[in-house]
Amino acid sequence: MQQAIQDLFQQYERQTNAALAGKADIVALLELYDDVFIGSSPTGVMTGKKDQEFQKALTAGFARNCQIGARRMEIEAMRIEPIDTIHAVVHVDWRARYELDDALRTIDFSNAYLTRVVDGKARVFGWITGDEEAELHKHGVI
Repeated sequence: MQQAIQDLFQQYERQTNAALAGKADIVALLELYDDVFIGSSPTGVMTGKKDQEFQKALTAGFARNCQIGARRMEIEAMRIEPIDTIHAVVHVDWRARYELDDALRTIDFSNAYLTRVVDGKARVFGWITGDEEAELHKHGVI
């Protein structure tokens, strides 16, 4: 399970950075997620399916991030907490780099991901995030 989850987040980081560089592989990004998922943030709880709407949301989200200067997302640390033989909570510490007025700004944040490993392959079926908009405001990104 540990290796499958590590592989998942290496791919997650790689695909995120490709998208931020304007080379998004939406099919590869969609493969990181289970068929249905749940997300929670200070704005509320949502559920969704890996469908056309989710694909549009991913595309729009990366476009917005590029527009506000996002250049890279790097995993600084990852802690895997197994729940049972196929489920785990994964705490990921991210470092985001934004280019603003020819200067780089760095924002560190953590997200928790709910993962499930089936047939040796891990996928995300949920996530819990902090107030991303507040952090962007705090650091002068938006």
